[in-house]
Formats: sequence, structure tokens, C-alpha cells
Amino acid sequence: MEPEAYVAPAPARLRTDVFLTFGGKVTVLTLGFATIVVIARQLGTAGTGTFLVAYSLTLLLAQVGGLGLTSANPYFAAREPARIAQIVANTLWLAAGLGAVLALVGASIKLVFPGALEGLGWVPLAVTLVGLPGALAAYLLQSVLLGEGRMVAYNGVEAAQTALTLVAIICGFAFFDFQLTGTLAVLTVGRYVAAAVYLVLQRRHAGWVGSFDWALARRLFAYGFRAYVAIVLSYLLVRFDLLLVNAFLGRTEEGLYGVAATIADGMFVIPMVISLNLFPRVARGDPTRASAEVFRSIAVLYGLVCLVTIPLAGPAITTFFGESYSGATSLYYWLLPGIYAYGLVTILSSHFAGRGFPRAAIVIWGFGISLNVVLNLLFLPGHGAWVASLTSSISYGILLFLHMWLFAREAGGYNALRPRAREVVRFVRVALSKG
Repeated sequence: MEPEAYVAPAPARLRTDVFLTFGGKVTVLTLGFATIVVIARQLGTAGTGTFLVAYSLTLLLAQVGGLGLTSANPYFAAREPARIAQIVANTLWLAAGLGAVLALVGASIKLVFPGALEGLGWVPLAVTLVGLPGALAAYLLQSVLLGEGRMVAYNGVEAAQTALTLVAIICGFAFFDFQLTGTLAVLTVGRYVAAAVYLVLQRRHAGWVGSFDWALARRLFAYGFRAYVAIVLSYLLVRFDLLLVNAFLGRTEEGLYGVAATIADGMFVIPMVISLNLFPRVARGDPTRASAEVFRSIAVLYGLVCLVTIPLAGPAITTFFGESYSGATSLYYWLLPGIYAYGLVTILSSHFAGRGFPRAAIVIWGFGISLNVVLNLLFLPGHGAWVASLTSSISYGILLFLHMWLFAREAGGYNALRPRAREVVRFVRVALSKG
């Protein structure tokens, strides 16, 4: 079947989707932050470090195991709406099969590299790994909603799941004396509940519980693989540090670094939301001009946001997490230049994703993760977690420079990326206007 042609969205639609997605992500991050605060106060630094290791392992495996389908699903859902029922059916089969394989991979990591999961016993690990099929199903089914343009459902279910998870964890600590295993069990159940809700939202597509379509799967993987390598490498660059800090420095240092990384995740929401909505428009519009304009304005506005957090980070960490986490403040300061650089890389990376991800962009990400790992292996042992923050900032800074270089080749020079004061003001006015 030939894909249906895109219909270019109205200019206001990008602004509407960005604000809707921004509201959803802020809600999710706020609730997620509150969840981490509750867990940190209940489990302490060492217990929180172990929880973050398990949580990061799940996210890492789910991202790796997605095989680019989180990009391919919305692409084909938008291009071929008549095939959504089969896309959903394939998603269920793939989530079950890939989830089981990834669970075995997680268990193998525990056996072969026990230091990477130091402090995480077999029972909490098993509870974590059981949730992998549900996590994959939830991510992939949510991405179908993105392709359909159903942004209320796309954001609403995720926000509701995070809220209910927080309530369940609070109740577990208050009434059932939850510890690590019980906390992880709540997350596992929540992933399956979210997947079920996303599936119900597809009930209008008759026949979604169908057989596996190999021809469609080949098309999905063929498209998804072009972005898969770069997506996985970028995710590894963000999450791999947590495992290295835990392996070399122990759970307490990992707990402090995890708090700094949690705040960094919150900072990424602005560029992430914009890139999420920019990506499909790049693929069907004027990619270079539109991406350059967005980059120029966000470079200024995001920089201001990062500067504002400098005096606020310390009081926020001690207020929400407690005095025992005060050491995370300096880790955040070391990480802040990398937070800014990674945010801008996200914008340019979405541009290259819309362009089919040229080989050079994939090579750049490979260089970035390799540099980060090498620097951590050389300098992290025997030193503090500040080394992980510093190496991340160095790696993200180099990644930004290389992405700007690649974009400048396409745009005709670096001048296309130079911020303009009037343009930034106009960008803000348009974003805040009602039209």
C-alpha cells in the first residue's frame, strides 16, 4: 500500500502541540521528582542509589530493545492510518517477545558483571525485569498516538500513570512498610496498567489482536533502524554514567549523582518537547530554515533557564531531598554546562532524525559515547562522582560542536546558528500569542 501524503499542519498547530506536550511533560517530571523525593527520604542514600540502578537498567534495556520502533510507529501511523490496527497488533507481539529477551539480558548482566548492579539482589532485579514487556508495550503504543496526533491522550495517560504511581508508593510506605522490592513492584504494575489503557484507546481500530505481519515489521524496522543507532547512543550517554558511578564509587555516591541527574532530566524537558514536535515537521517542511530558527531562539532562552537554576539548585536539593544530599549540588554545577549543550544537541538531533539521520550524525553519537566511557574509565576510579559530571559536560560540549558543524555544512555556514535578539523576542511573542 502506498503511504498517504502528509497534510502540512497549520502554523498554530506546532505552538499548540508544543504547549500541550510541555504541560504534560512538566506534570510528569514534577510528579516523578516528587516520587524520587519520597523514595529518597524513605530508603536513604544507599537504598535510593540501588533503586536508581534498577530504574536506569529498565529504561536502558527498554530503550535499547525498542529497535527504533518508537520512531517507526508514529511515522507509519501518520502516513498509513488504515494500517494502525496491524501496527498495534505487531506492537503487542514485539513487546512480549523483545521484553522476554531483554529480561534475559538483564539477568545475564547480573551474572557476568555483578559490579554494575552492586547492591541489587535477585528478587528486586526479577521484579524489575518482569516489567520490561509492559514498559515496551506502553512506549510503543503511546508512540502510535503521537502519529495520530492525539496529543491529549498521548500526554494525559502518561501523567495519570505517574500520579497513580506516586500515590501507590506513598500508600505502600505508609501502610505496608514498602522497601526496595515493593517500590519496584509498583513501577512494574504501573507499566502494564499504562499499556492496557493505551490499548483501550485504540479500540476503534477493529482487529488489533491479530497475527504478526512480517511484511509490515520489515518496513517498520527498515525505517526505525536509520534513527535507532543514534537514539540508543544518545540514551546511553545520558544513563550509562549512573551505572559506572555505582560500579566504581558505590551506592552512596551513586545516590548523590542520581539526584543531580534527576534534576538534569527535568531541565531537558524544554528542548525535548520542542524537538518531539519539530521532528515530524522537519520531515515534511523546510527542514533547514525551520530548525535553524528554532535553534537560534532556544540557544538564548534555554541558556537563561540554566543560569536561573544556579542559585536555586542548592536550596532545592536540601529542601526536597534533605541535608544528606547536599553533596549533589556541586555535582549539578559540574553537570550544568553539559545540560545546556545536550539540550541544544537535542534540537539539532531532531533535525537530522527528520532528514533520515545521515551517517555522519550516527558517527558523531558513537564518538560521544565512546569519549564519555573512556574518560570515566580513566579518571572515575578513586575520585568523586564530580568526575562523571565533568566528563559528561565535556562529552556533551563536543557533541554540540560536532552537531553544529554538521548542520552548518547543510545550512551554508555557522551564521545560520547565530542568535538574533529580535528573532528571540518574536519567537517568545508568537509562542505566547493566542492565535
